[in-house]
Amino acid sequence: MAKSTGIVLTAGGISFANEWYNDKTPNFRIAVATLGVALLFDGIEKISEGAAIGLSTIMLITVLVTPIQKKTPIDTVNDILKKK
Repeated sequence: MAKSTGIVLTAGGISFANEWYNDKTPNFRIAVATLGVALLFDGIEKISEGAAIGLSTIMLITVLVTPIQKKTPIDTVNDILKKK
């Protein structure tokens, strides 16, 4: 497995779980898109390993801090921890 693949799958998994937690229904389009992006980044890594790892890291950070129609994963975790 390519080095960037793990980072991409982590970002996709976080996004999928956040969407599922907030909407109470899984959005499998995120899972399919994540697999496609992981394959794309695997190809990019064969050309330039540093570029693929850098872009996948940017993707992970963006997933963690950018709200898109809902709360960010960081906000969701914060809300969960406040409830306990």
